[in-house]
Amino acid sequence: MQKIEQGDLLKVGGLKYPVIVVSNDFFNESGKAIVCPIVKDAIEGPLHIKLKDCAVEGYVLCEQVRYVDLAERRFSKMTATHYFDIMDISDAVMGMFDYQAL
Repeated sequence: MQKIEQGDLLKVGGLKYPVIVVSNDFFNESGKAIVCPIVKDAIEGPLHIKLKDCAVEGYVLCEQVRYVDLAERRFSKMTATHYFDIMDISDAVMGMFDYQAL
């Protein structure tokens, strides 16, 4: 299986939109990945991160996290995004799981 890294943009069989890999490289070695879809039309916001300077244009929908078994699906690597994009996206995804003080 092709090596998948955090920040890779993939086209995955059975999924309508391209996705970005948000899970770290160690996790991805299992043949599985945690991804978020990339859509062209969305309103930019805390959970909709616009890709900057990337071959794929659009917004990452961070609230639509998906777990995919890449060993069981057809997929192709399209490109990868820059480090600063994955930092913003990871922060948004992680922020959904932060606890709030009461």
